[in-house]
Amino acid sequence: MEWGGEYSLDSSNLDCLLNVLPGELEFQQILHDLDEKIKKNSSSIEQCLKDLQSEVNEICTDEILQSTTDCLQWLNNCSFTSLRPSSTHHGELMEFLRSLQSLLKNEQNQEEMILHFLLDLSSQCGVSFPCTPSGTSFDLTSSLHAIEDDSTMDVKSLWDDVRLHLRRFLVNRLQSQEETNTNAVQQQMEFKTQCIQQLLFLYPESEVLTKYQNMQNKLVSNLLQNCILSSCGETNFDKVVHGYQSSVPTLCTMIKEDLYILSGTIDPSSSLKFINETYLDTITEEMTVLLERLCELQFKENALHIVKANKISKKHRGTVHAVG
Repeated sequence: MEWGGEYSLDSSNLDCLLNVLPGELEFQQILHDLDEKIKKNSSSIEQCLKDLQSEVNEICTDEILQSTTDCLQWLNNCSFTSLRPSSTHHGELMEFLRSLQSLLKNEQNQEEMILHFLLDLSSQCGVSFPCTPSGTSFDLTSSLHAIEDDSTMDVKSLWDDVRLHLRRFLVNRLQSQEETNTNAVQQQMEFKTQCIQQLLFLYPESEVLTKYQNMQNKLVSNLLQNCILSSCGETNFDKVVHGYQSSVPTLCTMIKEDLYILSGTIDPSSSLKFINETYLDTITEEMTVLLERLCELQFKENALHIVKANKISKKHRGTVHAVG
């Protein structure tokens, strides 16, 4: 079979193709480099296993690893899920929570410091804090709160008081950020993302999203109502449409910000559900209520016109009869 056109292979094309391919010496060099890299990786892994073997032998005196093969077997058999955090004595835990409570109540502007302190305890020290719905009981089973006596409710009350104070602080920051709106867009989104993530550290996702959704719902409703009320004179359909059109850029910016904030915090399906309920549903409800009101006003206005027309018609007929 012959190849035609630009795909025809003549001797010059074959020469060019052969010149592109590496020669035997180049192939040997490539294989040599690969072999060297493999040897270096093997030596590095072997050294890591020897270091681990030494550390295990120093820590676990009841089990001596004789070789790196024993070390691999030990790693394979080791069950990290069986490791349990050490318990915290009840008195120490109560003192710790009371100290946090006292700082929050008696000292000003300590909320951010305490939040960072608790987050560091969680991420760097592995301390677990209960993240339960407001007003519900929980079992204190992790490192900070391994308690098995009747004073569990005292600890719960202290922790609830601490995180309630921190929640108010974070919610106020979110609301003040919305009111001032002076920062750059990117900085504002990063700030709000941090606040939401800190709230999620204190409370379950469903409760945090519900609280944030209520805040955003109120903002959307106020925005739409203000756009309509800003129209001078009597409200009619054209003014309603113009009012909603003027609110579209702001709504789009708010949706974009919340998508950014939630994308790194919750799963995509929950983010879309949040946007749909917070914005699209709220816009639909506001428009429905306003249009129903406009239709009702228009119906009353039409009815008045009919009544006036009937009165004028009756008066006109009475005048005609009197003249006749």
